[in-house]
Amino acid sequence: MSTRRYPSSSWLFWVSTCLLSLAVLTRALELEGLFEFGEEAGDLQLVPGSDSTAELPLNGSLFLFADTFDKVYINTNGFVSVVEPPAEEQYLGKMPASFKMIAALLGDLDDSDGRGKVHFRWDSSPEVRNRTAEHVRRAFPRDDPEEPVGVLIVTWENMAARGTPGRGDGLDTKRNTFQLVVASMELSSCAILLYPRDRLQFLSTPVGGESKLLEAGFNEGLVAGWWWSEKQGTYFRTTTDEETSIRELTEKTNSGQNGVWVYEIGSSPIFVAITPGMVTTLPEEDAIKPPVTLSPRRSEKPQVVPQETDESPTETPNEYRPITAEYAEPETEEPDYPEYPESETPTYTEPERADPRYPEPSEPRYPVVEPLQPTVPETTEPRYSPVQPRYPEPAQPVPPRSRSQQPQIVVVDEDENLDVNVFAYNSETCALNRHKCSAFADCRDYSNGYCCHCRPGFYGNGKDCVAEGKPQRMNGKVNGRVFVGNSPSPVELSNNDLHSYVVANDGRAYVAISNIPDSLGPSLQPLSSLGGVIGWAFALEQPGYQNGFSLIGGMFSRQAEVIFQPGNERLSIKQQFTGIDEHDHLVVSTELEGRVPAVPLGSSVQISPYKEIYQYDTNLITSSSNRDYTVTSPHGGGGAQTRSYQWRQTISFQSCPHAEAATAATQQLSVDQIFVMFDADNHLIRYAMSNKIGSAHSSLPEQNPCFTGRHGCDINAVCRPGDGLRFTCQCATGFNGDGRYCHDVDECRETPQVCGPNAVCSNQPGTFRCECLSGFVFASEGRTCIEETRPVDHCQRGSHDCDAADRALCSYTGGSAFVCSCLPGFVGDGRVCQDVDECQQDRCHHDAFCSNTQGSYNCQCRPGFHGDGFQCRPASSEREKTPCERHRESAQAATSSSGIFSFFRPRPAVGQYVPQCDRHGAYEPTQCHASIGQCWCVDASGQEVPNTRTGPGSTPLCIDQAVTPAPVGPTPRPDVHPVAPGTHLLFAQSGKIEHVPLDGYDIKKEEAKPLLHIPDRVVIAVAYDCVEKMVYWTDITGPAISRASLSGGDIIPVITTELQSPEGIAIDHVARLLFWTDSMRDTVEVSKLDGSQRRVLFDTDLINPRPIVTNPAYGEAVVAVDRHSEKETEEFLPQRRSRLYGITTTPTQCPQGTATLPLTSYTSRCKEESINR
Repeated sequence: MSTRRYPSSSWLFWVSTCLLSLAVLTRALELEGLFEFGEEAGDLQLVPGSDSTAELPLNGSLFLFADTFDKVYINTNGFVSVVEPPAEEQYLGKMPASFKMIAALLGDLDDSDGRGKVHFRWDSSPEVRNRTAEHVRRAFPRDDPEEPVGVLIVTWENMAARGTPGRGDGLDTKRNTFQLVVASMELSSCAILLYPRDRLQFLSTPVGGESKLLEAGFNEGLVAGWWWSEKQGTYFRTTTDEETSIRELTEKTNSGQNGVWVYEIGSSPIFVAITPGMVTTLPEEDAIKPPVTLSPRRSEKPQVVPQETDESPTETPNEYRPITAEYAEPETEEPDYPEYPESETPTYTEPERADPRYPEPSEPRYPVVEPLQPTVPETTEPRYSPVQPRYPEPAQPVPPRSRSQQPQIVVVDEDENLDVNVFAYNSETCALNRHKCSAFADCRDYSNGYCCHCRPGFYGNGKDCVAEGKPQRMNGKVNGRVFVGNSPSPVELSNNDLHSYVVANDGRAYVAISNIPDSLGPSLQPLSSLGGVIGWAFALEQPGYQNGFSLIGGMFSRQAEVIFQPGNERLSIKQQFTGIDEHDHLVVSTELEGRVPAVPLGSSVQISPYKEIYQYDTNLITSSSNRDYTVTSPHGGGGAQTRSYQWRQTISFQSCPHAEAATAATQQLSVDQIFVMFDADNHLIRYAMSNKIGSAHSSLPEQNPCFTGRHGCDINAVCRPGDGLRFTCQCATGFNGDGRYCHDVDECRETPQVCGPNAVCSNQPGTFRCECLSGFVFASEGRTCIEETRPVDHCQRGSHDCDAADRALCSYTGGSAFVCSCLPGFVGDGRVCQDVDECQQDRCHHDAFCSNTQGSYNCQCRPGFHGDGFQCRPASSEREKTPCERHRESAQAATSSSGIFSFFRPRPAVGQYVPQCDRHGAYEPTQCHASIGQCWCVDASGQEVPNTRTGPGSTPLCIDQAVTPAPVGPTPRPDVHPVAPGTHLLFAQSGKIEHVPLDGYDIKKEEAKPLLHIPDRVVIAVAYDCVEKMVYWTDITGPAISRASLSGGDIIPVITTELQSPEGIAIDHVARLLFWTDSMRDTVEVSKLDGSQRRVLFDTDLINPRPIVTNPAYGEAVVAVDRHSEKETEEFLPQRRSRLYGITTTPTQCPQGTATLPLTSYTSRCKEESINR
């Protein structure tokens, strides 16, 4: 390893070295720094011996590689396995073993002399979980890790090498103490390995008569291979066959403290690879580094060059020994490549990379060849040159689309100013359009317009630029209808997740689609190109040729048609690629429509390697190929069947019309090492393949490792070809290292002011993001955070020029605009309003006096008349009979007989119905017919209301249908006015949310329609965010708080944990806060609208808090609680699924607030009331 020279004096270098050594020393893990262990900690103890094993059931799940386990086995020999391990002779000195294990420090250990002990427990205490979470956060600072639900702690204390106790040669006095802590989250597990200083006193143990070094790592064991065979899975070693690697367990770190090592070891539903912690430096080291300001422009890096030797005239790639960890992955023979001459055969190891676990067609070869250390030339140039604290003009972070809400975010290596449609160049110049280029692209003017071009070290179409050598990911959704075989009904796909991963420097692509039913999954296995388009996009480029992303970037549409033989089934595939999101993932939506031949469940599919010709034209790429695949039945009864299909596809995109195209008219994509599998247990369809893009004409394949993918560079590095078989590895932009091992550069930590004032920096893999503080937004140039100019609601502030409030109304219309209008009873332009004299309009009865008032009038009957002034009658006159009274009189007149008795009072005939009228002559709302014993409800005209008639002994509950005439005089309160056009009423009813248009004071019931239907849920409360047009609701069956766009889309969970019965919900659209109540936890809580920064506002003196509303203008929340009852009323139980619960409105414009308050400054008032719904 070469020494980096600094332009400082030797004494300064010596002092710096001493300070660094002191910092390292002070950060070493001491014995007291281990997690508490022993009987007082509640530990169990392993039976003493040299090969003892104990089973420990877990009160939770442990994820190891791609599998989940609920129990583990602790062994004396320094490891934990998920199955009962065999005798030690089968694995000691013979790693990798056939079973899954976590080797904390594997060797032939012994604790039979009473000094050594093995302690273990499962711990769910908050103290241990919090401490574990802190280790994980420190190791993965850029992530937001899950909180552990349980922790496995195993401690090997004072362990001896077997056969040494009592020998008296000094080795018997050496003891090792170390600890394994496994944090189990809901969807993943992390291992924390702790090696205290001076507690690794021996580095080897006798095995089979030989001294074998201790080793640590994670072993996958045997996994499924081809033809129901088994093969050795991944063995991720954290030590090598050098003693120094074991000593460095106490002296180095990947989590910020020497002796502490953190790895993500398993996840669900998709596992990529064992992931080591990212913090390999100590916090004290940063204090002695000279401050620099980061420039996004890429500068030169140290390059890795192979060592030259005198013995061999032809240089070969050197092997490499990683500093912290090593993958031992299967090597795959590629028959397309000729044999190398003996003097030119490049030796390599697989790079440390985050690959999903996919079986390869060929068997792996073990043991793994240990790599050597490459030579790094001396250089004095740092990766980023110190510059003034500003961005270079070409490297401008691009702001998101203009929005006034917080937070404002910019991704420095992404162009976020993209819509879902393919972008288009226009004839303008770079002066006005530079911001449309990627932050890592230059804008170039042409005679008819401008074009964007990625800078050296990046590739893409200028709109999208990614760093060379950096792995790429793709996420998306799959929808559609697919018929299988002769089935008359299709299998529906609805928002199934699609994930893809590409190791860009060797062209290997991996794809997984989740939630695939068994009826469809096996039959999708031949369709490896469903996600294989990302293989073309990031295929390994041969000399002079470019992959898809280099040519057209990440925004394009793809249409493919597959015709299967011999059944002539057809399937249509439509994919829309919408660019790279803020997480550096390519985003795609996929639609499937058609029929595929049936493949029985349990069958395996093998796809033969194929070549595909791509023909390039302006804004269009076409290709076609014929492919063969073999289906093997699960039990071999049907043998193997070879089938074929024809594949045709068209890719459309928008290129820059001004630059000259430098692409070959035809290119050939070569795809081999194809692996497909349907995982029925997890309902996943998996694809893997290797992709190369090159000449369409036959030629000898390139032999340089950069073009074959056999180079051993880190997954975050680019392979630079040299003469013959020579090559160098260079870390991608945003990463540091020697090319064989690269780690992310924390630009935010190295250059705290990189984002400038009023902004915060967020580190990302290979890049960083700048986010404006609350109250600030990005300026038009996209890099400076300036104070946000908030709109002013002059109506609320009182700074309008409308007439007085008792004569005019000020209506806020958005922004800082408002309109003035006169109140009813006044006329004018709203700024000057005059009273209307209604008495001159003959509003009152002609026998009444009229008195004019400001904005209204009064009517009063003259003396000798009575009435309300609008209707006046002489005091002596008899009131006119009402329809009910006339109906009653008519019924009574229908006598049962006539003749001499007709002069008596009329009486109804037997069985005759006589209506009942109230004292005002109106129909009683409940009418009964005594003769038949029935009652029913009637409307104001006496007509029976359908479905209200009851039998004898019961009376319906009827509503008074009498209509009171609307007053002609006084109007509603001046501050009550109709809602704005376009406003809807939202209401929750059991498992659905419906919305109804409002028209002034009226509801358009005939236009009501459901917004969301989730029949297995009980939605209680709803709230609306008028800024982002999102609907939020509480669900007591989850329980959960979720949201969805008012215009439709996926349901997005917001809060899913630590809820029991969330009921009330409210939104503060100004402060961007979410409030809710939990009637079983008796809490009022608040969080950001995405569920982050969750806080409990109140958890005492509350009983069944339910409704909650916010007042954004003054930072208040009002809560209704039940002080008189501590139990649910029967009317509110979820079984009453037809009841109406939450209700809110969706205004077209936000009501403006005057304050933006943080979570901690919000106040609350509780309104005590008895909830009786």
